[in-house]
This record gives sequence, C-alpha cells and structure tokens, in this order.
Amino acid sequence: MSSKQQKKEEEDGELLKRAAREVVRWASDMVRRLLVVRPLAARAVILTKRLLVYRSLLTAYRLPFSVVLLLLALAPAASAQTNIYHIRGNASAGSNNIWSIDPTSGVETLVYANYPGGNAATLAQRASDGMLFYAINAASGSNGAVYSFNPATPSVAPILLGNIGPSTSGGNVGSGFRMAFSGGTLYYMSGGGGADNDRLYTVSQTTGQATPGPNITGTGNGGDMAFSGATLYIINQNRQLYSATTAGGAATLVGTVTFPAGATPNTLGLALDSAGRLLIQTQNPSNLYRVTLPSLAASLFGTVGGGTTPTGDLASANVPAPDLSVTKTDGVTNTFQGATLTYTVVVRNNGTYIVAGTVTDTVPAALTGVTWTCAASAGSSCAAASGSGNSISTSATLLANGTATYTITGTVSPASGTIANTATVALPAWLTDATPANNTATDTDTIVAAADLSITKAATGAFVVGNNATYTLTARNNGPQSATGTITVSDTLPAGLSYVSATGTGWACSNAGAVVTCTRAGPVTSGTTLPAITLTVAVAVAAAPNVSNTATVSNPTFDPTPANNTSTTTTPVLYVSLNKSFTLGGANPTPGTDINYSVAFSNLGGAPVQNLVITDPDTASVLRINDNADFRIGSVVNSLGSTGLSVTVAFSNNSGASYVYTPVSGAGGAPAGYDRNVTHIRWSFTGSLSQTAPNNAGSVAFTVRIR
Repeated sequence: MSSKQQKKEEEDGELLKRAAREVVRWASDMVRRLLVVRPLAARAVILTKRLLVYRSLLTAYRLPFSVVLLLLALAPAASAQTNIYHIRGNASAGSNNIWSIDPTSGVETLVYANYPGGNAATLAQRASDGMLFYAINAASGSNGAVYSFNPATPSVAPILLGNIGPSTSGGNVGSGFRMAFSGGTLYYMSGGGGADNDRLYTVSQTTGQATPGPNITGTGNGGDMAFSGATLYIINQNRQLYSATTAGGAATLVGTVTFPAGATPNTLGLALDSAGRLLIQTQNPSNLYRVTLPSLAASLFGTVGGGTTPTGDLASANVPAPDLSVTKTDGVTNTFQGATLTYTVVVRNNGTYIVAGTVTDTVPAALTGVTWTCAASAGSSCAAASGSGNSISTSATLLANGTATYTITGTVSPASGTIANTATVALPAWLTDATPANNTATDTDTIVAAADLSITKAATGAFVVGNNATYTLTARNNGPQSATGTITVSDTLPAGLSYVSATGTGWACSNAGAVVTCTRAGPVTSGTTLPAITLTVAVAVAAAPNVSNTATVSNPTFDPTPANNTSTTTTPVLYVSLNKSFTLGGANPTPGTDINYSVAFSNLGGAPVQNLVITDPDTASVLRINDNADFRIGSVVNSLGSTGLSVTVAFSNNSGASYVYTPVSGAGGAPAGYDRNVTHIRWSFTGSLSQTAPNNAGSVAFTVRIR
C-alpha cells in the first residue's frame, strides 16, 4: 500500500468516527423531541426538518446512505411513558381524590384519597419527573392554595407550597381555573369569568405564587388547557376548543367538539395522549373522551369517578419511564442442614427521579427463623427498618440512583433438594417500569451433606540447622455430618526442609519429592479428631532464619468452612555460622614459629541462641591441637563485642573426653611457655546470642607453635 493510499484510509476512518458521533447525537435529539406530546402534523414538521440532516451526513462525511441508516439504527432510543391523571374535588361526595387513567384502556386507578386543601382543583403534570401540581378553589381560607404531589411516591402526602398570591382576585382562584405545563414552566389561567379571566400566569413550583403574564382573549369561561409543543389548547365549558401561544393575544377558535348522539356535556378537563389525540373530561355525564384533530369528533374512552359536580381536571405528560431493579445473592451455591443463609437484596432506582417501590420476598419454608433488616442510601428511605417471618412485603422510597439494601437471614431446616428464593420490586400500579426484566432476582442453593474438616499444625521443639525436626498434624471433623470417602492430608515442604518420615495411626503416608501425602478411609463422624501425624524433616541452612510450612486436609464431602482446611506454622531456625581462619608467624612458617587461629561466630538464625558452645577442633574429627604443634599458654583471646555474652574456657588433654586439664609450661616436652598435652579447647558461653546485628557476632582465638 502506498503512503497516499494509507493516508486516505486513515482520513476515511476518522470521518466515519466523526459521522457516527454526529448521527448518534442527532438521532437521540430527534427521539427526544418527537416524544414530546404533539399533534401528528407538528411531529411531521419536526421529522421533515430533521431528515435534512441526512444530506449533510452524506455530503460532509462521504457516507453511503446505507451506513447512515445503520448508524441511526444503532442510536440510543429514549424510554418514556405517557401518564394521565384525573383529580376530582367534591368532599361531600367523598371524591377529593387523585386518579391515574390507563392511556390504553381508560380504566381509573385510585392514586391518593382525600387530598388536602379543599374541594375543586385544577391539575398539571411536570414532564421531567411526573410531579403533579394542583390549586384549590374553596369557600374556606384555603382558596388559592397550591400543592405538589408525586404519584411515584403515593405514601407521601401532597405538600403545600403556598398561596397562588394576590395576582388573582384577592388571592382567590376562580371556579373555572386552568393549569398546564409547557416544558418546565407551570402556567395558570383563572377562567372563572372575573377581571383576570384572560390573564396567563406562570406559577412558582417552590412557593406556588403566580406571576402575571400576557392576556389571551376570547376563550370563554371554565374548562381547561393543555400544551402540545408550543401550542396552547384551551377548551371552555361549552365544548369550544381554542389554540393560542404564551405570547398572548386573541385565541384562535379551532372548533366545537362534537359528542356521540349529539350530547352536549360540560367540558372540564383537557389533556393529550402520546398519539396527539385530545382527551376531554366531561360532566353530566362524567365521562372521558378522545378527540382527534382536526375533525373534533369525540369517542367515548372511559368513565371518571368522583361524583357529578362540575369540579375536576385532567393532566398528562410524556414522562421518562422509571426503572427499578433488584439483585439478590447469598454468596454460596451449596448449603446444608443447620446452616445460616444471609441474603443481600439490593433494590436500586435506575431512573432520573424519586420513586417508591414495593419489595416482596416469600422466603421458602426450608428456611426457618427468618429475620430481615433494611438500610437505605443517603436521601432514600426504607418503610420499615426490620422485620421477621418468611413472607416479606415492604417498600422503599428511592432517589435517582438510590438504593435500599435488605439483609435476610434464616436457618436451613432438615430438607433436601434446592432452596430457590426470589425477590421482586414493583412500581405503583399506574407506572410502567422501563426494564421489567430486572424487577425480579432469584438465588438458588443446593442442599447437600456437609462436613467441616479442619487441621492444625504445630512444630515440636526447636529447629536447628543440621538436625532433624518434627511437626504434628491433627485433622478433625467439626460436622455437622460425617465426612465420607478418603481423608487426605498433604504438606509441601519448603526449601530448607527435606522429608525423613511421616507416621500416624491409621494413616498411609508417602512422599514424592517435597510433597508429603497421608490418606485414610472414611467415614469420619461429626466431632471426631483423627490420630495425629508426626512428620519428621531434616533442617538445612536454607530454612534459616525462619521456615513456614502449610498442611491441608481435604475430602469429597462439601465443606462449609474451607478457610480452616489449611494450617500454617512459622518456626524460627537456630543457626550459628562458624568461620575459622589463621595467621602465620612469618612468610614461610617453619618449626618453631607460631600460628594464630581465630574462630568467628554469628547467629544467622531466626531466634536467640542459648548455651552456645564452641569446640576446636571438632570432636568428631581426628584432628588434635597437639598434632605437630604445642599450645601457647595464655594465648586464648575472646572478642565478644556487643553480644553481652560471658565465656568460660576449658582445656582437654584426652581428645575431648573431659575438660578439666590445666595447661602447664613445658608439659609433654614442649618449650617453656607451651604445652604439648592440650588436644582441644572448649568455649562455653553464658547468656543469649541475639539474631540481630550487631549483637549477633563475636570471635575467639588462640596460638600454637609448630614443632
């Protein structure tokens, strides 16, 4: 490939990446815009404008049309749902209630009963999180009160924000009031025929106070209003539908809604569904109708409850779909009779706003003594902090990304088979979960026979380089059931230790290099401690200063506590290094000249050395000091440095059989000042020779004369 071709491919690759990012951004934005409730005609305009992006993608990035379509197919889609709510205010009829209306069937579900504030109310829904706002029209002093209510947390009562304020007549709201959201702005119109009947207000979503805006004239009295994109639709109590904008001015009459069989009911509430159809609430009869633009022909969609007085309202919004999820685990796959299982159930709000979820968990009867606790993340809450029993039904209120963690504990009863335990989380009935597949979680354990084998390992006595040492290995079955099959104890010897032997009653032991294996046949009943195994090893220099060794016990039976299947012991190794050197009395030693011998010692082991004894020469050797040499009396020098030791020097004239000889000048025919009878010298140290420098080293020395 030429450099020019390679450069072109690199440029094309970069263009493709940029195009992919642009398409994803555009597609996401288009989906978001289309999901806003609009008439079909408005949607078509948006789609037409947005499709012009195709041309720029095709030309700017030199992409084939098929590639653009593929990238669009891969673009993320928004998840949203249409929520429709209905409020009725007639306390005498027991209908101060908020209802949800199924956007498909029109069936009502009670969301909140006996809302506070008063009788008649108007309703609006915020699209970002589904929050409802309503204002009260009542003869009492509560007239004009504005409340917020979250239908995703129905156990939390509506919250009084404040009074709508002096912007309407004395702070009162008219009986024909209207309320609706456009984007994130809450709008209000009196609609009651008073002086401010035509005034469009914005309402604070924190204080409830209204701020006056422009007038929209010609809409009549009563009814309701709803936004479709930037278009404000207003229906009055006489079935007349108008369109307007928030800029104000004269409203445009769209037409009069016609009802089946020529009915002429009062029209109270207005909303739009996700298909751009109008939803109209009527009184006398109390029904809900769908109205298609531009024909304005109404078809019965459902009935609305709450009495027949001319009070009530509708609100709808295309709200991001909530998403609750649940996970569950007890950290094991096998369990056994008598075991304690602890499940961790985590309920999470993956959505963008606060919601409440109902948590249920019917714990199988194979678990007894079931108790549970709940802990929520900051800002979220559990309806109950704890409980007991196999039937768990509770709830949690979760902020966006909030969690509630349930810890469920129970004991496995005498049972067999499996324990399958399922936890479920559910939204309020009127909300639809974006990802229902993650609303349940199941943990399954198999009930098996269990034997908790354990092993202990201990070193017997001190470990000294050059000597043998022993370990004691003891295995036990702690239950609760018998261990069947072969019991195996294994031990891999570390560097510095080599196998000598392994014995134990009932055990068959062998080694393969450093790996020592001992076996015996089962079963071993619960509570049985097996005969100990004595493992003998030879200790070499490589084991110093400390040696760690691990033994393991195993068996085919399920072991519920594997952590105690191994035992490790670390043992200090005693090792004193001796280094003997000599210094000649001249360049060419001849009979009659002296030789000075020095023995340096140091503790290179892992522990202090007690009762150190140095003998020169080694009694196991055939060498003697008086072999062709005479010991010089008074030549012994002890350099103990900072060891803190004291030493006693003794002499032998019988090859080390005893050390009671006192050197004598001229003894054995030696020259004056020398003794020809000395065969060995022994240094016996009192105190503890540290293993830590500089307190771990010293030296001794003596002089002989060559014969």
